[in-house]
Amino acid sequence: MGSANFYRSAALCLALLAPGLVAAQQAIDPMVFMALNSAQKAQEKGDLGEARKLLNQALDKARSGSLELALIEQRLGYLAINAGQNQQAIEWLNKALAHDKLEAKAARQDRLNLAQLLAVEGRYREAAGLLEREQRDAALSLEQKQLLVQCYSQTRDYAKAVPLAEQVVRANAGADDIWYQLLVGMTYQQGQYERAAQWQKVLLRRHPQKSENWRQLAGLQSQAGKQRAAAATLRLAHEGGVGLTQTDLDNLVALQVNAGAPWQAARLLEALMAQQLLPSDAARQERLAQLWTLARDRSRARDAWAALANGSNRADHWLRLAGIQLEEGDWSELLATLKRAQSGASNQQRQLIRQWEGYARSAIENNS
Repeated sequence: MGSANFYRSAALCLALLAPGLVAAQQAIDPMVFMALNSAQKAQEKGDLGEARKLLNQALDKARSGSLELALIEQRLGYLAINAGQNQQAIEWLNKALAHDKLEAKAARQDRLNLAQLLAVEGRYREAAGLLEREQRDAALSLEQKQLLVQCYSQTRDYAKAVPLAEQVVRANAGADDIWYQLLVGMTYQQGQYERAAQWQKVLLRRHPQKSENWRQLAGLQSQAGKQRAAAATLRLAHEGGVGLTQTDLDNLVALQVNAGAPWQAARLLEALMAQQLLPSDAARQERLAQLWTLARDRSRARDAWAALANGSNRADHWLRLAGIQLEEGDWSELLATLKRAQSGASNQQRQLIRQWEGYARSAIENNS
């Protein structure tokens, strides 16, 4: 998801937000004001040790629960950010905010910065809670919404993440590809395959030369039950010269099987052969018949095995057809099929043929 780069840039923003906060505060004890200013100057010169020393000295003199204490703790928090000590920064900013003494504008900025720090440290649920609070009070900026989406995504709270991510991309036509990839992934996790396909189309329009975008779209369309649309997508990729091999297409069918969707896999395979994107050879015809059987679509399975057996005259193909006829109680057709299966049958298959013939004749006698 690219979160590492996102959060690194967030941390950089935090370091830039610290200067000038003291000036925004209400009147404070002059001695504390001088200590804060001196610490800020030392920090700006890169002397973090001196800045920390001055702040700790002022900290010892500050009254419990006072505005001065909150300001010192706030400054210690930003000093820790500058030093790359995020955990300490979180602790100091939490302490500063707990006094509820800071001006509303400054406190909001601190909470927003704290949310970014929490996200950098992988504390996504806490970060999301802070951002939600701020969003209730006032609208978040685009960057803050992006951070909230990242947090929701990390906590798998996709029901909240998706609508917000959609706001992000609609507010910014030039949003990075990663945001559309995120939308595809999150809507897919929700089982909203058609919605995921719509976002995948944006990536395809942006990068039509990438075969992965075509494969991804076809796979999503297939999982949404749009097998003809999936085959049409792959046909367009083929005609556009995008390198999709037969192995790629067979793998798309296999993905559906692995996802526990044999009926969708069969429809996709059937559509790909109809589009002549995959050859209708014996191996794939047999695969199609197996998929219809696995999907328990007896009508299509029966037709597929019948076509295959008539073409190959193999005993095992006739017996697969016979098995369906046995399940459906088509006794006369079963006897005719078993007769066709005799040719080339192994000893084990002949034993099965005799057993099924017995069932069929017994059933016919009982029904007459």
